[in-house]
Amino acid sequence: MKKKLLFYLFLSAYFQAKASETDSTKHSQLKIVKFLTGHKYLTSPFVFYMPETSWVIGGGVKRFFNGGGEGDSLTRVSNTAVFLQYSLNNQIMFEHNYQIFTNKEKYYIVGYYGFSRFPVLFYGVGAEAKPENEEAITYDLIRFDNLTYRKIAKHTFAGLGWRYFNMYNVRGKVNGILENGNNVLGRIGSVVSGLNASLQFDNRDNVLTTSKGSFLQLEYSAHERWMGSTQSFHRWQLDARKFLMPFSHRKDVLAFQGYAYLTNGNVPFHELGLLGGDMIMRGYYVGSKRDKSLLAFQTEYRWQVLNRWGVVGFGGLGWVNEQVKDMSMSNILPSYGAGLRFKINRKENVNVRVDYGFGNGQQNLYFFIAEAF
Repeated sequence: MKKKLLFYLFLSAYFQAKASETDSTKHSQLKIVKFLTGHKYLTSPFVFYMPETSWVIGGGVKRFFNGGGEGDSLTRVSNTAVFLQYSLNNQIMFEHNYQIFTNKEKYYIVGYYGFSRFPVLFYGVGAEAKPENEEAITYDLIRFDNLTYRKIAKHTFAGLGWRYFNMYNVRGKVNGILENGNNVLGRIGSVVSGLNASLQFDNRDNVLTTSKGSFLQLEYSAHERWMGSTQSFHRWQLDARKFLMPFSHRKDVLAFQGYAYLTNGNVPFHELGLLGGDMIMRGYYVGSKRDKSLLAFQTEYRWQVLNRWGVVGFGGLGWVNEQVKDMSMSNILPSYGAGLRFKINRKENVNVRVDYGFGNGQQNLYFFIAEAF
């Protein structure tokens, strides 16, 4: 096991964490980060190193604005972010993501598009996903995912959109599990293209750092050959969240989330349910367990210690299997950890979060803007 070296001059969050997430029990990495803040912009140039990428340089900008105009208290704050990063191994990632509320929230637009060529760790699919199978794989990925919602009742939205993911130039270890895996669909590349439909209830007070309210989203996607997909499959997602402030004299928050990701058909390996990452089951390397069905339940207590500083404790339980009926207490996966919060923008109530999570022999460190859920 290698000793992990971390030296942070300043905290960075959202822009570099997508690509730099790595198993902290095995990999060394050095990051030098600087934060520049403005009234409604967060700008973050960064430099970091990890074995899969060599040296990486990049930067990003995150903007906050009110789509209903200044002084509109009926419209929640919108946000959009753009970032670009490049490594000495000719690896690159570009992404533009957005959450936009129009005037009085008549419409709500959410999604992202981008391109990436970055390594990820692959452990196999289903029961074959084991730590000893770990190998680094790289692929080019063009990504587009958008949903446009229309308000149909108070706090309730119905949306339609399109998903398009083109994965090509897939490269793995010679004679590795990706190359030889008979159940790994998409190992030579795939195109995912199809219609998205969603129903959403959302009365949260803030989409990035929620203190109270509820969120419920049911999403269905159909991907067929006549839509442009190389494989035909369907996917369902259910995301349910509840936020409470248990003490009237404090700003502490108790948060709960239940999440289900279910697929059937011929599902490419990068479209399977992926356990781990910065949002679902922190502590696990994202995709260390992957299969057609994923269930997760997590809770978090956010303790406001000082005016701008907070401490968080979180825990979760997750299951990954081919079918929901095969999930049981014997294959449960635990997740737990703690973190720090710093309110980087008091006007918009936006936090920088630093989390350290543990799960079944794995552990990971996360730096982001906004909460995990």
